[in-house]
Amino acid sequence: MESVMESSPTTPRAPISVIHRLSTFSGAVAGVIVLVLTIQIAADVLSRNVFNQPIPGTLELTANLFMPLIVFLSLAYAEYAGEHIRATIIVGSLTGRTALATELIGRIVTLLVVLALTYYAVIGAIYATELRLEVLGAITLPVWPVRILAAVGLMLFAIQLTASIVIVGAQSTQRKVHD
Repeated sequence: MESVMESSPTTPRAPISVIHRLSTFSGAVAGVIVLVLTIQIAADVLSRNVFNQPIPGTLELTANLFMPLIVFLSLAYAEYAGEHIRATIIVGSLTGRTALATELIGRIVTLLVVLALTYYAVIGAIYATELRLEVLGAITLPVWPVRILAAVGLMLFAIQLTASIVIVGAQSTQRKVHD
């Protein structure tokens, strides 16, 4: 199913617009991190092959900074853009109110799961911050800021899911009026 993020006349435009901008910004930050990751790995491969010397910390940066930030900061944007993976084998054939109701129920269940994940991510971020958690390797890398940003990414995802639910609900209400 395509993105349902085009707000209808019955959705509150200002809050939805702010949420969309936050999701887009978060996705853009994740995109910049992908670029930095690409440059870091290319430089490491070049350094390893040309100078027989890898760049210290590439593994730690990739595993504990770049990858988690890419994943968690891109979730809200993927929801906004309608790009999350969907299993449409059954729901793809639904139409009208049934399709909207199924979409709404699916998003509500997803929101509940994301809220649980967010709760535990916040607890983990608080714990990691209190300990000033670090990863030791070729370089010492503090990971507590990443835990905080992962929790923020999940919060943004939950907020974007809420906006999606409002939009799908408004579309459902609008369809009832016109049916």
